Amino acid sequence: MLLNSLSPDIRHLMSLSALLAGFGLTQNVYGDKSKAEIQTGLQSNRPEPMIFDLVDPLGAPKGELEVNTLLDYSPRTGQFQWSPEVEYSFADGYAIELELPFENSSLDEYKLSLQGTFGKLANGKMIHGWQAIGRRLRHEKAFGAELLYLNDYRFSDKWSMMNMLGLRHTAIGKSGDFVALLNNSLFYSYSQHLAIGIELNSEIGERDWRYRLTPQLQYTVGKNGVIQLGGGPSQLNDTGRTEWLLSSRLVYNF
Repeated sequence: MLLNSLSPDIRHLMSLSALLAGFGLTQNVYGDKSKAEIQTGLQSNRPEPMIFDLVDPLGAPKGELEVNTLLDYSPRTGQFQWSPEVEYSFADGYAIELELPFENSSLDEYKLSLQGTFGKLANGKMIHGWQAIGRRLRHEKAFGAELLYLNDYRFSDKWSMMNMLGLRHTAIGKSGDFVALLNNSLFYSYSQHLAIGIELNSEIGERDWRYRLTPQLQYTVGKNGVIQLGGGPSQLNDTGRTEWLLSSRLVYNF
């Protein structure tokens, strides 16, 4: 019934992701890094999207710990949103994350995420996995959930992309909506420490499509820090009105 309510294009994309996820010819994702991966100098050796980020890099080894915070500011309204996160890889290729999104000084929701890695394909150029997210909306006392397929592909030493495809239920057990999620990012690794990218986050409902577009920079600071900076138009808000947002994510890996 749910699939029938979605457009043919969305159903086709979801079927394609399921087929990709089912491939069993995977390679070891925890072994030696390829030359293409070593070039970037980034923690995951592959640039990552800033807005809709990973719990931990796909294929991360057991024991990796990271703290980071996403910052969003609207110059028009003065609204400031920030989301501190703690991420931990509890097994090779599997990680958990706790996130607390705030609006100004008010806590909006509690968010818990799990992520797993299927493995590598295409001679190590592609690594793919899944992400499951649970949310408790603090003010509405409702629960939401998301499930996504993740696909990271490296074309060369310089160019790579990250694609996410999934589904969200906005309020489980209540009159919530199903929303298709499609997040696409393209990156150019300019040097060992600097990557340039653009990220498109799409939410596709039964009668509408909303987006957020964010050109961004990703720069490593020392061995453990990463700073991401960007900004652009967004309709991913309660009104659906286009807002221009300035964004940053501060990352520290232990």
